[in-house]
Amino acid sequence: MTDKIICVTPNAALDRTLVVPDFALGHISRVNRGVVVPGGKGLNMMRAVKILGGHPLSMGLLGGHTGRMVAALAREAGYDAEWTWFEGETRTCTIIADADGVSTVINESGQVGSADWRALADDVCRVAENQRVSAVCFCGSLPEGAPAEAPADVIERLKALGKRVWIDTSGSALSNAIAAKPFAIKVNAEELAAAMNIEVQKRTAVIAAAEALLNDGIQIVVISLGAEGALLFAKDVFLKATPPRIQPVDPIASGDCLHAGIVTALARGESHAEAIRSGVAAGTVNALYAGGAQFAYSHYLRVLSETRVENPSR
Repeated sequence: MTDKIICVTPNAALDRTLVVPDFALGHISRVNRGVVVPGGKGLNMMRAVKILGGHPLSMGLLGGHTGRMVAALAREAGYDAEWTWFEGETRTCTIIADADGVSTVINESGQVGSADWRALADDVCRVAENQRVSAVCFCGSLPEGAPAEAPADVIERLKALGKRVWIDTSGSALSNAIAAKPFAIKVNAEELAAAMNIEVQKRTAVIAAAEALLNDGIQIVVISLGAEGALLFAKDVFLKATPPRIQPVDPIASGDCLHAGIVTALARGESHAEAIRSGVAAGTVNALYAGGAQFAYSHYLRVLSETRVENPSR
């Protein structure tokens, strides 16, 4: 039986990506191409894990007609999923990608009750306890209405079950998660700076913050640098992966693909160096395709061969 990577999307969405080369505010534009997919960071990660040869299980909160559409799209594409249903409507997000690879994102807000969050937490813990799981990844924002202690409450429960929890979020949710000491966090420099009250412009401060998290009990810290790659910190490990230069088409979900590449590589038993290289290559190749985690595996392998890993000086 193969270990699962549980990709949790607390604030799932239906993502509609429109490729509009001549997009401009206040003008009528023609859509070159459109892609409609289940959206939210965990669902993006799920698709990337599958492309990379991993075994994702998608979980999250869904509701209403839009939620049923998200579930149907995931099922028709052959993805494993266990949804937690709530009384309400799943949000819709619109992404407009122009000719320069710049994306404009219009996100609706999700809205749930505290009982809905508790139901999701119960479902995730039940599945994690009863299946072989290499990682439980909480991805993206929390919907409005989630309790103030989230996601620390469910992190503590999963840790008690002996599960490795990865967190990719921001704001108060990230601060709460850090306090609960998950196995790993994946953030960008701005998110880390806001959570730890440091100056993002100072590279030494970012490195010191990551090392402080390790000393406090978090075992892996990944910091995305966008087009410049990413940093990975672990015990006695400091790595930087740098991708080849590209002309992006749609960078949306590249951070989710970075996350997927790292977790999938580690699930296969690969080293930290190979994991960060895989993650950066996945995030980079994703930016060459519209729709979020829609890249070809063969193209990923080409980018992987051009992605460098080094031990940078502090």
